[in-house]
Amino acid sequence: MVILELYQNHYSKDLAAFDSFEEGKAFVAQIPGYTLENEDGFEVEYVNTKHLPDYMEIVFNGNIVPLSRFSFNSEENVDIIWKEIPNLSVKNDKVIEGDTKVDAYVVNNDEVKAYIEVREDKYCQAKDFLEGSGYEVDRSYFGSEDGEAIVYRKRDTEDWHFLCHLDPSFVEIEDVEGYVKEAMEELQ
Repeated sequence: MVILELYQNHYSKDLAAFDSFEEGKAFVAQIPGYTLENEDGFEVEYVNTKHLPDYMEIVFNGNIVPLSRFSFNSEENVDIIWKEIPNLSVKNDKVIEGDTKVDAYVVNNDEVKAYIEVREDKYCQAKDFLEGSGYEVDRSYFGSEDGEAIVYRKRDTEDWHFLCHLDPSFVEIEDVEGYVKEAMEELQ
């Protein structure tokens, strides 16, 4: 299933959903000013608003969709964005296609469970090692551009030190204890 989004100047409107891209393309082809171009190997679709009438109706599968030039800034094109989403009404018995945002990173849905399990296991390994070495450990920077990170400080002190982000490179570390020792040496 795909959603047709019309986007212009920080305003977006999810206009309709279609069972396929082909159906969606057949619909947008009826919009006056619809343009499909190839820019650097990518398809770019938009509507030149100067071609839209004051009011019109597009009839598609018996559905009447009103459109008006007054809905948009007449000086700029309206970008057409296709968003593919899973149709949960269709029985599937597998992880849906797509991806999931995990903190600041995007992970394929078929890998997200394993990614989170490994990430959390490695965080626990780093935390256990640091606490066993006389440090307090915390997680910080959740939601930041680079994502959540491990911070630590010597017990009974005030200054926290950054160790590393819990990013995909952290998930790939094989020797967490060795990595933590090395990272701490670099920071001193």
